[in-house]
Amino acid sequence: MGILAPVLLWGAHGSIRSMYNTPPSWVPTSNEQRRIFDWFNERFEGKSIVIVSWPDCTVDDAGLEKLRNELTSPSAPALQMRNTLLFAKVFTGYSAMREMMAEPLGLTREKALDRLRGSLVGPDGEVSCAVVVLTEQGALQRREALQIITETAVSASGCDDQRIFLAGAPVGSSTIDVTATRTLQYLALPSALISLIVCWICLRSWRYSLVIFAVAAFGASLVLSVVYFAGEPMNAVLVLMPPLVFVLTIAGGIHLVNYYYDELRTGDAQGAVRRAVAGGWQPCVLAAVTTAIGMSSLLVSEVLPVRMFGGLSAVGVMTTVVLLLLVLPGAMENWPQRIDSRRRRGSRWPGRWLGFAQVVTRRFVPISLVAVAGMVVLGCGLKTLRTSVQMRGLFSGRSRIVQQYAWLEKHIGPMVPVEVVVHFNPECKLEFIERMELVQEVASEVEGTGEVQGVVSAATFAPPIPKAGGVRQTIRRKVVAKRLDRDRQRFMNAKYLYEDADGDQAWRISARVSALGNSDCGLMLERLQRQIDPLMQEQGWNKSSGVHTSYTGAVPLVCQTQRLLLRDLFVSFLTAFAIVAVVMMIVLRNVWAGLVAMVPNLFPALTVFGVMGWLDIPVDIGSVMTASVALGIAVVDTLHFLTWYRREIAVGHSSEFAIRSAFRHCATAMVQTSLICGVGILVFVASPFVPVSRFAWMVAVLLGAALVGDLLILPALLVSPLGRVFARRSALSAS
Repeated sequence: MGILAPVLLWGAHGSIRSMYNTPPSWVPTSNEQRRIFDWFNERFEGKSIVIVSWPDCTVDDAGLEKLRNELTSPSAPALQMRNTLLFAKVFTGYSAMREMMAEPLGLTREKALDRLRGSLVGPDGEVSCAVVVLTEQGALQRREALQIITETAVSASGCDDQRIFLAGAPVGSSTIDVTATRTLQYLALPSALISLIVCWICLRSWRYSLVIFAVAAFGASLVLSVVYFAGEPMNAVLVLMPPLVFVLTIAGGIHLVNYYYDELRTGDAQGAVRRAVAGGWQPCVLAAVTTAIGMSSLLVSEVLPVRMFGGLSAVGVMTTVVLLLLVLPGAMENWPQRIDSRRRRGSRWPGRWLGFAQVVTRRFVPISLVAVAGMVVLGCGLKTLRTSVQMRGLFSGRSRIVQQYAWLEKHIGPMVPVEVVVHFNPECKLEFIERMELVQEVASEVEGTGEVQGVVSAATFAPPIPKAGGVRQTIRRKVVAKRLDRDRQRFMNAKYLYEDADGDQAWRISARVSALGNSDCGLMLERLQRQIDPLMQEQGWNKSSGVHTSYTGAVPLVCQTQRLLLRDLFVSFLTAFAIVAVVMMIVLRNVWAGLVAMVPNLFPALTVFGVMGWLDIPVDIGSVMTASVALGIAVVDTLHFLTWYRREIAVGHSSEFAIRSAFRHCATAMVQTSLICGVGILVFVASPFVPVSRFAWMVAVLLGAALVGDLLILPALLVSPLGRVFARRSALSAS
């Protein structure tokens, strides 16, 4: 461990520095919506756009043109080279208005501004903004690019940087990078120190606590460094992976030390470590295996960061349990505890646990009935459980990015793109002007959807198209048709038309919806399709006739991510539950005993997620992982409790006596480990990144519910008629 420590610390540091979040890439490339999104971004400018504005920024503000010029053609050659590498182009409300007022359109100022409302010009027709399109290199170096944009905007506007407002996918992703990195930098150490202090309070031994702390730190560094050495960038979902491995390692160490303390209380100090390891290694390893299974179940997820979290956490937990068994016994052998102090300190809690055990065994019927009723009633809330990965669910309302989006949406318009693409195949017989008319009709339908504003398409930059009619109208229509055909390249340069060598055409209709609204993006997308699809069908357009539509952008991809998260929640939990149940059946050597033992471990997820469903609290990318993780952790205490229970049953003691003995031997350790895991993770509630904060408090709540399940529901089931399956199996084992 000492030899590897410098390498792992270097890898951990490199992993934190590599933080890079691109939420659209979290959806697998095999997904249909992701394929459409990638296809769109290859042909149009979609994911690397930054919108920038400031107070009193109007269409005629000279600062807009100054910003544009300084970003695209700075005077210094070094800056010119740098900016060319980062920025593809910049356009503003003023430049777009001037283009529309010039030939060939020749619109009046009022008509030009009216066409730009909600996209480059605010509802009042005055407030405006600049749109900066990043290059591929600029998207990779987005932090540097955003800093340059902000500094240039400060210089151009005369405002301070707090009054410069930015929006766009690079802004959101960069903010996630910063908040996730700060979460690790500022909260990981306090979490570790609090866990160490609680560990010492529980064990009353700095030596044992520091040994466990060293193994836990090794495991946390290991999982971080694996990310770096594998060549993968760190992401926000993995932020809680190191502290989770850390607190789970400390919990495992406490269980092993408590086996040693129990041997000191009940037997001779000579050989106490050997007896403790002989009796404790199996439940400790099984506990680590079940925890790893719970985490590994996340490998079924289609969301890449969730899959990485599950696999790497499982590796970390299994590695640290092996290290604990290799290191901790030597520490206990070389630094033995005094028997008297152990007995004096341990004499209080076992007596109290015996009284608690008597209450549980006597009241097993009402406890069982209340538990089952609670699981059924609260579990019904799962039917209304929903997911959310929208902007307002990622950051607190006080965060800088939410304030920026709020200002821009109030003064300019919605900031989240939804893209409708009208495809024309080579076999389509429509003329160019007729295609423009169809795009214009579709754009009008898009604009008629309640949540959608700021619709821009090729029709926005085209002259009015005369309807077919008399001779005069026909002549005017032919003139416009020729003009449109000449302007084809202009539409392509503006990235609202794409045409390949085979004659396939794709016309882009770009709209915006609010990033901070409360509307369900799935329902909004359905309403949009219900308005557009009938229009296409009425005119007889479909794939067979060479015309069809597709929907992409941030909104459809968010909807797809939400569906994947809800699916992952249930599939990963059911997978973990099934595998852990099989493991329990094998360990207990009885199918029915394994199923009964899983009941208290089902209790936390059913109740906590059921309450979330009833209270309409959405599940996000952080909380979706907690069910499987909590199941794996909850089984740890179940295994330790059943280990002591079955030992007493095997030598002929009654179920009530076995339960009291199990309480006396391991209940204190169960409370201690739940406390350490809960307190250590709760530190991350302070994270400004909401999924991390929600993961932290949900794990703590689930651990509390799991403790209730193991200290109340499990003993009640064991003393009930269902407990006979354990007694029968243990009796057969003893014989």
